[in-house]
Amino acid sequence: MEEVVKEYMKSNVISVEKSLTLKEVTEIMTKNNVGSVIVVDNGKPVGIITEKDVVRALGSGKDLNTKAEEIMTASLITIREDAPITGALSLMRTNNIRHLPVVNEDGKLTGILSIRDVARALDDMYENYLD
Repeated sequence: MEEVVKEYMKSNVISVEKSLTLKEVTEIMTKNNVGSVIVVDNGKPVGIITEKDVVRALGSGKDLNTKAEEIMTASLITIREDAPITGALSLMRTNNIRHLPVVNEDGKLTGILSIRDVARALDDMYENYLD
């Protein structure tokens, strides 16, 4: 049986309001030791900010008071929690992303999957194959 996303995702998703500043977002990312945060507007996911977005914002001259909604990636690519891990890997490779928000059958955000989580799942699959 193939591994599914829900078994490897992190369910403690760190989110920020779109009105927070870049400085506040980076402080939250640092405090929680995460490489991405989901941007929400009244609790609804509207984007993602990754380490790459932070570097791109600073490198293009944005200051630390820039709002999260101005630097976030608004085209959220998500995966269902019951999807196979190989589907997550395929989405990540196709879209050149390292973080994938996870949703349930109702489209509600339930977790986040990183490329590191996918690597762990593939390692488990390989170990099971050898047994």
